[in-house]
Amino acid sequence: LDRRCAAGLLGLALLAGCTTEQGLVTLATIQPVSLDVRNVDTLKVPIVRDVEGSHTGVTSILFFPTFAGPSLALAVEDALARGRGDVLTRAQVKTTKWWLGIGVETITVRGNVIDLPEGP
Repeated sequence: LDRRCAAGLLGLALLAGCTTEQGLVTLATIQPVSLDVRNVDTLKVPIVRDVEGSHTGVTSILFFPTFAGPSLALAVEDALARGRGDVLTRAQVKTTKWWLGIGVETITVRGNVIDLPEGP
């Protein structure tokens, strides 16, 4: 019975984490893009809604920081790759942190990916 109790407590400890809403990013991209839409039919621009991207990093080992946390830019890059577009709009940003001897943090962005047409 003691081993089962210890295994159960370890399982609960592994599930312990904290997710925090960081805010809303209106517009994000990882490379320069032209936002001049004067000659673009905005009703025909492809939009993929509710695309999620994330990036995870190890933040500490025991109590020693690694200084290598997750990157918002890499999370945005992941979302743009999944949505096959150029710009992420109305992106909700969340962080999730776990610690059980090793600290792990994940940044997650979720928003709409727009594939802008190529310029002239």
